[in-house]
Order: sequence, then structure tokens, then C-alpha cells
Amino acid sequence: PSRQESENGSDAEVTEEPEQDMSEAEAKRKIEEDAKEFFEIRNLDEAEEYFSSLPSVHHHRLVDKFVSEGIERKEADAELVGKFFERAVSKKLCSSTALEDGFAGTVEFLDDTLIDVPKAANLLAIMMKGVSFDQEQRTRLASKSAENGDKLLNLLS
Repeated sequence: PSRQESENGSDAEVTEEPEQDMSEAEAKRKIEEDAKEFFEIRNLDEAEEYFSSLPSVHHHRLVDKFVSEGIERKEADAELVGKFFERAVSKKLCSSTALEDGFAGTVEFLDDTLIDVPKAANLLAIMMKGVSFDQEQRTRLASKSAENGDKLLNLLS
């Protein structure tokens, strides 16, 4: 037991320090690298580290990056992102607020995105289902899309 306590103590110290020191620019750079790696290696076990190695204040940026990448890729990629978010929720790697905030920007620009990516709403719904947002969260997110909120809600039901 004492060994475990000392490990936990030193782990806490190690993880708290970088959280204080990671700038927004460093976080964005790390998120870019993580996203690139994720879509290349497609390994959910390794992907869990993306949240744990990033200060929680930046988690919404990670979610936003993965959602925006998922929309610009194929359905299989959106499904992979959905599975990643499903795991993040089940293992409590990320707060539901950070997940919702991470989706908000993409939903807000959904109307414009659909012009270039006709399947964007479907891909977004695939990723959102991984999170299992409650009805209130789904409604709040869908309301950010002026023209396609109802379409998104229908895809989620």
C-alpha cells in the first residue's frame, strides 16, 4: 500500500505541473499531432492518452479538432471518432461540458459545411451518438445550427 501511495503522489505531482505550464499554442500543437497520429494508426487504446496528457482546460479543443476532422473524412473515420468519444465517456476521460463545447463550433457552421460536404450532418450525428448526449444537450447543440438543427435532431433520435 505505501508503494501505491507514493506512486499516486508522484503521479499527481507529475501530471499537475504540465497542466499549469501548457500554453494554448502548445496545446494546439499537441492536438494537431494527436489527430494526425489517430487517423494514421487508428488505435483507440493509444488515443486514450490524448485526453490524459492534455490539461482538461484544453479538452474541448481536442474534441473540436476530432469532430472537424471527422466531418472532412469518410464515414469510417466519423465512426472511429464516435468510438473514441464513446470510450472517453465510459472511462470518464473528458467532461460532458468539454464534449459539448467541442461539438458546438462545428454545429454552428453546419449550414455552411453542408454546401461543401453534403454528408456533414450524417457524419456529425455518427460522432455525437458516440457521446450519448442527453436530450437537453442534443437540443442545445442542434439549436446552434440555424437551418439544419431539426435535421440533426432527427438523425440523433
